[in-house]
Amino acid sequence: MKEPMYDDDTIKLGDEMDHAQLIVDLLIYSKKLEEMIIELRKEVNELTPEGQTIPYAELHSDIYENFDDYQAYEKHRSFIELFFKY
Repeated sequence: MKEPMYDDDTIKLGDEMDHAQLIVDLLIYSKKLEEMIIELRKEVNELTPEGQTIPYAELHSDIYENFDDYQAYEKHRSFIELFFKY
């Protein structure tokens, strides 16, 4: 039985697909964490005693980070933008 032949381009494509999957999985996980943080903030606001200022008037404040200044961001921009598109 012959072993399959893999050229450098096929190996490179496989590596790129692995990177794409990692990026998508990390984005999905970070989205889940974002949703959990927002839900926790809602709970904290609801548990705040009457008469006190709620701690999270803006539920989405300060939970986002910008990574587009990383060199690798540019390399993987197409994968990242696809995630936010759908």
